[in-house]
Amino acid sequence: MIHQAINLLELELENYITSIPANTEQDYVTPGNIAMLDFSSSEPTGMEDRVIISVVNIEEESAFKNLPNYIKTVNGTVRYQNAPVFLNLYLLFTSNFNNYTTALTHLSEVIQFFQSKNIFNLKNSPGFMSGNDLPDQDIAEMQLILNLYTMTFEQINHLWGSLGGKQIPFVLYKARLVKMLDQRTTGTSQLIEEVGVDGRGTSAASSQ
Repeated sequence: MIHQAINLLELELENYITSIPANTEQDYVTPGNIAMLDFSSSEPTGMEDRVIISVVNIEEESAFKNLPNYIKTVNGTVRYQNAPVFLNLYLLFTSNFNNYTTALTHLSEVIQFFQSKNIFNLKNSPGFMSGNDLPDQDIAEMQLILNLYTMTFEQINHLWGSLGGKQIPFVLYKARLVKMLDQRTTGTSQLIEEVGVDGRGTSAASSQ
């Protein structure tokens, strides 16, 4: 699901940037590990002259930690599986262009795009599934909410220090929520619909 969420944002941002009349080229946006960018090497990495999307942190959304670990089925049984994990992704958008003015221009376009649209799902991003098979349930229900995340100068220093490179024009967004769910069933049982008292005065559960 993480890579599908990134691919969705990549497609939507690419479509926005290429729709601007001043931009005539293609492939402005690419996912990539910015830490792999080596400014001292002449070997191409595919991240040159691109807006690079990098996942720099992943956290669990604590508000959804206590969801039930069962699902009621249409035939009256209960299917048990571990509750899904909802993730927040911290996404670094780095404008890696040789010309500094060009880098700032495309960075501004990134900010403009997420200012105009910060909620993404299959209903408002129909091009994501164009030409593909019908999505599974998790992708069909996927919804990302992007918010600009502001760091202190100290946090910025730690971030780029951990990435091992020189700081280049960037902006950081927090993307909520990515749902992670393994569809494997851990068990099944009959659905208990009522609790009564038997003749001995003890409680008894019955299923319908």
